[in-house]
Amino acid sequence: MMMKVSHRLGILAASTILANASVPAFAQSASPTPGDQTAPVADDATADIIVTANKREERLHDVPISISVIGGDQITKQNINEVTDLVRSTPALNSAGPFGALSIRGVGSISFARSAEGSVGVVVDGVALANTSTNPPQLFDIARVEVLEGPQGTLFGRNSSAGVVNITTVAPDPNKWEVIGHADIATRNNYIGRAVINVPVAGNAALRIAGSYSQAPENQYNRYDGSYFRNIGKSVRGRFKWDPIDALTINLGADYSQFDRRGGTPWTVYQSTPGSLLSQRLAACGVVVGPKNQQGCIDGGNATTTRSYGFSGQVDAQIGGLTLTSISAYRAFKSTFGGTDVDSVPINRLNINESPTSVRNFSQEFRLTSPTDGLIDYVVGLYYFDSKLDGTNTQRGNILGDFTSGPAAALCPLAPFGPPAILCALPVGQVQTTSATTTSYAAFGNATLNISPSFRLLFGARYGREDVDARTTGVLVPGALTGVLSIAPISAGIHDTYFSYRVGAQFDVTRNVMLYGTYTRGYKGPSINDQTGTGNIPKIVQPEIPHAGEIGIKANAFDGRLTASIAGFYNRIDNFQAQFFDPTAGAFIFGNAPKLTTKGVSFNLTGRPTRGLTLNLGALYNDARYGAGYLVACAQGQTAAQGCMTIAPGVTVDDAGGNRLTGAPEWKVTAFGEYAATLTGNIQGFVQADMAYTSRINFDAAYSPQNTNAPAAIFGGRIGVRTADERFGISVFARNLFDVYRPVVRFATPVARQQLDPLSFSQISGPESRRTVGVSLDVKF
Repeated sequence: MMMKVSHRLGILAASTILANASVPAFAQSASPTPGDQTAPVADDATADIIVTANKREERLHDVPISISVIGGDQITKQNINEVTDLVRSTPALNSAGPFGALSIRGVGSISFARSAEGSVGVVVDGVALANTSTNPPQLFDIARVEVLEGPQGTLFGRNSSAGVVNITTVAPDPNKWEVIGHADIATRNNYIGRAVINVPVAGNAALRIAGSYSQAPENQYNRYDGSYFRNIGKSVRGRFKWDPIDALTINLGADYSQFDRRGGTPWTVYQSTPGSLLSQRLAACGVVVGPKNQQGCIDGGNATTTRSYGFSGQVDAQIGGLTLTSISAYRAFKSTFGGTDVDSVPINRLNINESPTSVRNFSQEFRLTSPTDGLIDYVVGLYYFDSKLDGTNTQRGNILGDFTSGPAAALCPLAPFGPPAILCALPVGQVQTTSATTTSYAAFGNATLNISPSFRLLFGARYGREDVDARTTGVLVPGALTGVLSIAPISAGIHDTYFSYRVGAQFDVTRNVMLYGTYTRGYKGPSINDQTGTGNIPKIVQPEIPHAGEIGIKANAFDGRLTASIAGFYNRIDNFQAQFFDPTAGAFIFGNAPKLTTKGVSFNLTGRPTRGLTLNLGALYNDARYGAGYLVACAQGQTAAQGCMTIAPGVTVDDAGGNRLTGAPEWKVTAFGEYAATLTGNIQGFVQADMAYTSRINFDAAYSPQNTNAPAAIFGGRIGVRTADERFGISVFARNLFDVYRPVVRFATPVARQQLDPLSFSQISGPESRRTVGVSLDVKF
């Protein structure tokens, strides 16, 4: 998933430039209208698995797409709170890099550009979050999450060229009053509280309000002030559903989420050069540098607050056998910063690095859905999207440089014998202000031509227009001698029309076995390189075009209660949008890499084969590599024998062609299982276990043995008792049961070379980087 300029990514890029320049939803009742999406039944061993991947309710077995389904019950039992936590539950979904970016089958990347969007679409109750998808709402009171693999642009639009995370919340139920509560209390000051109330307003209307409070397990201790990094989330959501007449359904929704991330350090150093200033300063603070280090020492603070909220209205009207759907939505996101020290030590190398951002989106979708089982089943529609972003990027510190000549020489201290010091730290910094607008128009449709009861042809298309404009201006901060980044103005726009499509075929070998094959030409919209305005850097980032083929087989067993699927895929992406080093400009830019390819096999097994037993297994083999001609900066320590080339004085690059994609493991396996049985009378006992295995991950497009994650398997589990009607339950759980340390991401330490350390790496530890043990309580009335 493409990210906006975050305060952490901004410094990661800026400091590197300076360094080179200077030193399952099981068994649910299918609704006659797409807007009525209900919660999973707790233990129904007779019903099919229902999904809405094609914007209509269908059996998972019938959908010609590779899909991982995670039910709401599994989300609770795996202590999943945020969208990024879903990487523990589905093999195709991963983090593409630092700070929450997502990828599916390896495709996804980060971006410093404000006008860019991600490759992985996040959709909540039919509303695409678009450029606010890096800060989605918390996951609570969820009916199911569907992870759709491969390009999904025909139905889901411009920001789904790698796939879609399709989230469905629990709909209001007019047939019952209901109060649900859940609480987790665990080690490392980990707390979760959730509450839901369902209120019947009338026989045909209901209101559902849900709230969540969470404090993720503490990590990344700051020895300077004795604080841990804490991520606290507070969310509320309301849904109102009304059926004024049999042929009309109205769904209204609103939500608000706030995350306060503060304390500790933004990252910790796991490798540094012995004897360097960086190593000395860390040692003086008591930090022991090593591969499992989760301690830092900063004096400038670390605090970020993000707020996201939105409103939506969906109307579904039955017109004859057709369903006409209208979805209107408004989404907004705001971020503020109270402390952003990113130099790893208690000195002011770059203590201020802030990027407050404000985004507002409006979208409107009209959709017409045919009934099924005719000669042609279809979904057609129109889509409009308008977005406005305003943000600033402030960086300020005292950067080490060669100031022996020019006006700054007078400010440098004298060397022992008179002349100015060769290297001294002087104030630098700038404020960049960016405004970006995006407008999209599209017509889309999917159709299934039923040639015979067992053979179908598949067609899908989307025709649209993208208008993207961005403007950035910059000024030096008061007292600064120069900027960390360029303050040259940037102003550019691009207007593009596109046509994406999907064709395929589907064949029912038997009632329970289905074969399918599809080819998709996808599309990811253009953007502006709006954060770098020097030299001859291209301002326009061209559209990214995937060409994806997939063949698969799906099979049902146990009367449809268990669905297995296996798919082989190949995807070639032209003009891959990426952050990379441009040797002609001598700077890192957001632009187009020539090509990348992913190919492999995915497997999923989902369902309840017998009463009391729940299974959700998945595996992915993915050979994902960059194409030739993708020049990136050499990794720290990379030698000529390892592919590092000098193309100009002081400019070294590596042709990443053939290297594995950043953040894309070759193998990933996820497993979840639960077994419940009656112990006595009205009391059930249950035991649950889960596992996520990920092979080695590269975090640098260049050859970098140090900047990787070793293979690891992380286990979790839960054991408990509950009443048969699930009114009361208590359980004990463990996350990362065997306390296996595995960081979320690794990267070259920002500002390390400003502290005379040429070979330092840092890492970010996540909630599961250490073991957590706790107790869960559940009530339902």
